[in-house]
Amino acid sequence: MKDIYIFENEVLELFRRISRIPRESGNEKAVSDRILAWAREQGLQASQDEIGDLIICKPAAPGYEEHAPVMLQAHLDMVCEKNAGSTHDFEKDPIELAYDGEWIRSADGTTLGADNGIGVAAAMVLLADKNLPAPALEVVFTVQEETTFAGAETVDISGLSASRMINLDHANERELIVGSCGGTGVEFTLPIGREEEIPAGYQAARVRISGLAGGHSGEDIHRGRGNAISLLLQLLESLDLPVVSISGGTNRLAIPREAEAVVLTPDGEGLRQRAADAKAALTRVYAAACPDLEIMIEEAEPAQPLQKASFEKIAAAVRLYPNGIAQMNGSFDGLVESSDNIGIIQAEGDQLKLVSEVRGAYQITVDQIVQTIRTLAGLLGGTVSCFCGYLPWEFRAESRLRNLAAETYQQMFGEPMKQLAVHAGLECGFFAEKRPGMDMISIGPDCEYFHSPQERVRAESVEHFYAFLRELLGKL
Repeated sequence: MKDIYIFENEVLELFRRISRIPRESGNEKAVSDRILAWAREQGLQASQDEIGDLIICKPAAPGYEEHAPVMLQAHLDMVCEKNAGSTHDFEKDPIELAYDGEWIRSADGTTLGADNGIGVAAAMVLLADKNLPAPALEVVFTVQEETTFAGAETVDISGLSASRMINLDHANERELIVGSCGGTGVEFTLPIGREEEIPAGYQAARVRISGLAGGHSGEDIHRGRGNAISLLLQLLESLDLPVVSISGGTNRLAIPREAEAVVLTPDGEGLRQRAADAKAALTRVYAAACPDLEIMIEEAEPAQPLQKASFEKIAAAVRLYPNGIAQMNGSFDGLVESSDNIGIIQAEGDQLKLVSEVRGAYQITVDQIVQTIRTLAGLLGGTVSCFCGYLPWEFRAESRLRNLAAETYQQMFGEPMKQLAVHAGLECGFFAEKRPGMDMISIGPDCEYFHSPQERVRAESVEHFYAFLRELLGKL
């Protein structure tokens, strides 16, 4: 990494340089190798495991030798989503940044990667700071957080000694995270049948819903932004036309922004009018959350449609599948306790596939939602498999680290930090299992629209976040 600065803020500039290295979840080798080489250039003790997790250690500053070490933790990977029409190749293209004087976003209609690139950059600046007044630092950078949590699950911290950890993966500088949910990916499959012939006199049309805001499947699930898959199935039910195929969503961790189906119709103009009427009705519901909602009709290639009974099963599956908020949290006012998000649908060939992300503050509520899906599969003749499970980080009543962080922020900025659990999967649950009794918090700068191309981070908040983190380390 060359020391060529464009941003005056070191964290933002380092984030810009990290953003030039592709790091989709599961493809972190290049960024992991670069940071490993950088750490060794800094004269730091650094190691890398076989999947790309990094552990970088920095000795205590003079006067801090007797202070207990502190672990800093962030993940190297990012969710890769882009707008329809974007030609960005996440395997090789750098993410260029656009800055309007307040917010930083991707310049090419893609996710930004502030989740969790800002946390990685902040930890690296601390590691490079020769004048940092702090205890010994044990920095853990993990991989595959956005997909399998394999990094946090398998990273070996047995050689580390920290019993306090600061996770750097939150999105609001005024919030102090003290717990997070567990969850699992779920794949639901259902056999479907097709008619032998295309009805005479019918033409094919592609019906596409787009322009929804999308967002993080946990942190944004309560914002009323709509799920394109659910809306598309409602539209198809109302049209009552033969359906050839259905597809939508790209990632179970993102609320779907777009979905489409190919239908057969005897009247193309009539279909366009009915789509316009449906758009007008949906616009009233989503005017505030999704003002750019669109329903488009395009020509398509005709093919054998689904049997009516198969489409009815698909519609029933989507309608009855847990989607959205399941239960609110009784410990934190206004916080979602458990939810599910249908992130992907594919109804092509002879199979329907739904992929979702189940989340819950407690393992028992995750299990309850999964059981509901299994029950639905049993009724419809489908199958269910779970993958990429992760553990909840449960709130602890006593935390010296939490109290000191809240006091420090109040002193620095003159306002309190809101303490809450978050309806998202953080890696803290795995570290709590590896080291029972670990005192943990999670912090981060103001970011919005994670897991969507609208993702952005507020530049001034990055400065506040880093200053707060540096000050807090000095008090530990």
